[in-house]
Amino acid sequence: MKILIFVLAIIVFMSTFAYADEVSYEKAFLSYKKGDYKTAISLLKQYVEKKPDPYAYYLIGYASYKLKKHKESVKYFNEAYVIDPNFSPQTVFVKGE
Repeated sequence: MKILIFVLAIIVFMSTFAYADEVSYEKAFLSYKKGDYKTAISLLKQYVEKKPDPYAYYLIGYASYKLKKHKESVKYFNEAYVIDPNFSPQTVFVKGE
């Protein structure tokens, strides 16, 4: 019985972190859509430290591009493809909505 309670506690604990990550991504995406690119970049960089994600890297790249940081944007666009060679930028905005 103690093992069952322990396992359930771990599952709840882990799902809380997964939810927090998704909330973080959503906040970053909303900042991006509002044109608050600096906030979006900051939130997305925190997000990718925990969960490397091609969508997040692409958004960092695009937000950097919008801020005229072209060299930085290329770095993040490339990182999206390193993580997932089949990554498609067309799906970025579908994930965020």
